[in-house]
Amino acid sequence: MASSRLAPYELPEVGDHLWIRKRGYTHHGLYLGESERGTPLVAHYAGWIDRFNAGPLELTDLDTFCQGKSLHVRHYADRIYDRETSVKRVLSRLGEENYDVHSNNCEHLCHWAIMGDHSSRQVEWIDTALGAIHPGLEAASRGLSTWRSPKNLTGTQRSKAVQKIAKDLAIDWGLKSVARWVAGPVGVAAYVGYRVTKQLVKR
Repeated sequence: MASSRLAPYELPEVGDHLWIRKRGYTHHGLYLGESERGTPLVAHYAGWIDRFNAGPLELTDLDTFCQGKSLHVRHYADRIYDRETSVKRVLSRLGEENYDVHSNNCEHLCHWAIMGDHSSRQVEWIDTALGAIHPGLEAASRGLSTWRSPKNLTGTQRSKAVQKIAKDLAIDWGLKSVARWVAGPVGVAAYVGYRVTKQLVKR
């Protein structure tokens, strides 16, 4: 999927998948069009706003979303949902507080609104890189990203949640370590080649 950068005077089209570059990652949102007062609006996940507490799926104006950075539009050759329907799909989830950097981030949201499934290229690239270093790191990335600190959990419940994640990671890390040792350098190279090819095909 190719992207293009908009000129400062250009407005996106309704239903466009927008993104900006931030330090170390890209931030995404879906353009909803202008409000009754003529304010361009974007739906996006606020992400981590208070330690480990994630912000909600919210509306913001285009200038605030851009933060003075260049605005890009990701293009979809074959949209599953038209622009108006994509907007309705996002609005149906407004106020949702299920942000997960690994499985339900702002990029996942936009892809879901347009194509119907959750997909995040930057997360997939990170997993590929971590898997190349050590397959267990990919498991750690997935596990730790699901950890939150909901305000309604007690200390004991929080502790049990962390222990479960740690146990799952230990098992996954161990199994993948053995698999890597058995496969050797050739197996690792094949794994990385497969993952990189998979990412490039999506482009």
